[in-house]
Amino acid sequence: MSQSARNRFTGVVTRVDRDRLTAVIELRAGRFRIVSLLTREAADDLRLEEGDLATAVVKATDVIMEVPPI
Repeated sequence: MSQSARNRFTGVVTRVDRDRLTAVIELRAGRFRIVSLLTREAADDLRLEEGDLATAVVKATDVIMEVPPI
């Protein structure tokens, strides 16, 4: 598979919360926690469940950096 996205995080699904229309998927990739909101249909099609191995592919047009106040 070829993609233009370069930010890929492979890890273990640690949370799957589904409601009628949406699903929240949490992935633990090393020291990083990635949370994604997708449609319920997409989550069901992927058959994502806690403990599954998955890859989060990130392609963003904006990245905002912040630092704590001094």
